[in-house]
Amino acid sequence: MDWALSLAEVAAHVAVIHRRSKFRAAPENVARLQSLALCGAVEMIIPYQLHGLEGDDAGRLTAVIASDLDGGERRLEADVLLPFFGLSQNLGPIAKWGLNLDRNHVAVDPATGAAGQPGLFAIGDIVTYPGKLKLILSGFAEAAAAAHAIFPLVHPGEALHFEYSTTQGIPAAS
Repeated sequence: MDWALSLAEVAAHVAVIHRRSKFRAAPENVARLQSLALCGAVEMIIPYQLHGLEGDDAGRLTAVIASDLDGGERRLEADVLLPFFGLSQNLGPIAKWGLNLDRNHVAVDPATGAAGQPGLFAIGDIVTYPGKLKLILSGFAEAAAAAHAIFPLVHPGEALHFEYSTTQGIPAAS
């Protein structure tokens, strides 16, 4: 919401793709976005969701493909995509994987991120454990712990030579 409102002031074109007409945002921001849409400063693509991307041979984005709830597609020329995730947690098909769920979160071992099935790990806002803090910093720490736990599964018999980020010294000037 904030990005769309800010970019509407400077971008040649802003399109907001959203899966439903209701937004979880401050009411005054929703009203402002709707006002910008009415005057043509922002294009609202609703109810749609991101379906695909197109690019040129140089790897540059050229279009975004959005699909509606019936599978219909709409192609939007674009040179930049800013994807954002909503605040609502829906596990979707993951909920049927037989995981240990606790109030729509995956219960994990906090030391490893192990999710109760052999070889399955989870981190971030989707997980829960005693003392869990929903902070980006916690997610980074969980990712490091899970990577360490996963390493022997991916590279059996290999030693993991862990180094702290500060052991490499100061990078050489280029």
